[in-house]
Amino acid sequence: MINEQEFLNRRERLQTLLRQHDASHFVATSSDSIFYLCGASFEALERPFFLIVPRQGVPRLVVPFLERDHLKKAKALDHDKIFTYWDYPAPAQRSWQYVLEQQGQLSPGFMFDSACPIAIAQTLLTLGGQHAPLIEQLRLIKSSAEIEMIRRAARYADQGVHELFQHSYYGSTVAEGFARTSHITQNIIRENPDWDPLTTKALMASFPAPWSAMPHSVPAAQALLHEGPHVALVLTRVNAYAAECERTYFTAPPTATECEMFALMLAARNVGLSMLRPGVPCAEVDTRVNAFLADKGFNAPEQRLHRVGHGFGLGNHEGPWLSEGSEDILAANMVVSIEPGIYLDGHGGYRHSDTILITDSGYELLTHAPGVDTPLVFNEKTLRKRFF
Repeated sequence: MINEQEFLNRRERLQTLLRQHDASHFVATSSDSIFYLCGASFEALERPFFLIVPRQGVPRLVVPFLERDHLKKAKALDHDKIFTYWDYPAPAQRSWQYVLEQQGQLSPGFMFDSACPIAIAQTLLTLGGQHAPLIEQLRLIKSSAEIEMIRRAARYADQGVHELFQHSYYGSTVAEGFARTSHITQNIIRENPDWDPLTTKALMASFPAPWSAMPHSVPAAQALLHEGPHVALVLTRVNAYAAECERTYFTAPPTATECEMFALMLAARNVGLSMLRPGVPCAEVDTRVNAFLADKGFNAPEQRLHRVGHGFGLGNHEGPWLSEGSEDILAANMVVSIEPGIYLDGHGGYRHSDTILITDSGYELLTHAPGVDTPLVFNEKTLRKRFF
């Protein structure tokens, strides 16, 4: 659980950045940014929310009238600093634009979320604002409380992989595994009395071959797990903090070629893991893995498809970015993935992914699902066998 003092510390760090940039305020507009700064969860829909943090002084909220009492759960924020507009849309003098201009106390040169929707950003730009990734910078390094929250999400990610394995066999459907999502959600609710339905989610599915060669596709519910490499994917978010775990596995004995591809993916993963320590540029991790796979004949974009990893925190995808072109540098208490993929159109894909904490001297795996080093095979009786 994130306590009130930590939210205060985050806002103080943000105010320090504002003074360094000579900016008067920061306007947080995304649900993640607002949660990060005051712990208030909400579903914005079409009605925008604004948390306005001055470089000195007390923050203020501008929210829809119907959310006024709900947003009193914001941590370390005076209730008399919550200002409301009527609804969306609303008459001019009851609109969010009017209330923001009247109550925001904004002066030219203020900063706002880089991911702000364009319809809101246009108004903020007109008022003299400029977008800046300040919250993203603050979120890169996790506190001890955040790391414990991610550890909890990681445990449920491991459980999800186990569930997918337990319900995989030759001829099973994608739907059978996907249906087990409710089991993980039930575990989260039962085991965490403080669970927040607005910031808790589990998503899990097996991508059967050849769908596994398309990692961001959506496999058909009735697609069958037969020959070839399948990828079990589990994403969890528990009270706002996220983790993931993925494993390549089989429901028919892998061929010699499939065992070779599995071993190559595993070797690329180990190249990435070997570089995880403070001070290493994230771009170098991706570059080294790419060079290793290129040397083995896997360099075409359609064979690789994506970077080697990304960060975790309030989202399943956030900085630091382990990608060529990234300017991020690994530091202790960052949380990242290592997930080099090898994809063969019409055949399938090979990819493991783990949630990993960067420590003072290296790294610690936060997910521990089986099937890392040796291909697992589940036959029609869901018996586990080892090959390779």
